[in-house]
Amino acid sequence: MGKKVKPSKMPEARFIDNAITLGELIKAKRTAMGVKLSDCAALCGIGINTLSRIENGNQNCTLFAMFAVLNGLGIKLSAQELTSIASSTDEWV
Repeated sequence: MGKKVKPSKMPEARFIDNAITLGELIKAKRTAMGVKLSDCAALCGIGINTLSRIENGNQNCTLFAMFAVLNGLGIKLSAQELTSIASSTDEWV
């Protein structure tokens, strides 16, 4: 029988404004689901090393890999500002 996945804590940041916070969020979601690193990487179609780098906040990972993981884990990123800007008549600067 394999080792049980130990849940990681959610990041305490209010906003996701860097790769480290996003990596912590991804790791917390994966471990809360009880999914091993290797199984998650396979599910998302990326390598184990790539997923490990993402979870550790490496800033040199591709957007393709990042979104593969987010979509694979069911994490949706949103921003209230995008919704309010899209509905306003003001132009973006």
